[in-house]
Amino acid sequence: MIHVFHGFLGSPEDFKFLIQDNVILHDLYSSDFNPDIKPGDTLIGYSMGGRIAMELANKVNWNINKLVLMNSHPGLDFDDEKESRREWEDSVLKKLKTMTPEKFFDYWNELPIFEFDSPLSPISDERYLASQKLFDQFRLSKQPNFLPVLEDHKDQVLYLVGLFDNKYFTLAEEVIAPYGIQVTPIAGGHRLFQNPQEVKSILTNEGIL
Repeated sequence: MIHVFHGFLGSPEDFKFLIQDNVILHDLYSSDFNPDIKPGDTLIGYSMGGRIAMELANKVNWNINKLVLMNSHPGLDFDDEKESRREWEDSVLKKLKTMTPEKFFDYWNELPIFEFDSPLSPISDERYLASQKLFDQFRLSKQPNFLPVLEDHKDQVLYLVGLFDNKYFTLAEEVIAPYGIQVTPIAGGHRLFQNPQEVKSILTNEGIL
């Protein structure tokens, strides 16, 4: 099976272009979110969903076929990086708790990382409330640095990055690729699911779909 994990403030609908008989689109907001990963399965994760996919691959001792990461951070290495990130995450969490969904989405869509992406629309009040817990639970500052593990399993990893996502393109070139991990650029920004044809074409050519 192929398990697909959307990003923060996203939904399984973001990856409906990947739907086929052997594909499961997981909802991170589901109250019973508990993916059953079997030997030989493939994990595909975008952004926060990629961090979750890395944790799941590690949890099953990498007894998987492939891990596909889309603009997902492998983890911070230094304490000062983690502290700086933690402070930013705290500010975001405060906004999540005090802003209306409309105001927060205005703020979120205007972040520099999404400069070349189409804006996301506000989600339901129920999902917006759940997003506070989700953001806190899967903070990057809490995540271990998976780079050494990714290097050990580099033949199982494919990293897709947006050509116009300056932050992650630099990360892919200067940090991820030197570990021997396959990096494939896509003409797009951070939200790679907004380039469905190219994503699907690459996954098909790689024999993943």
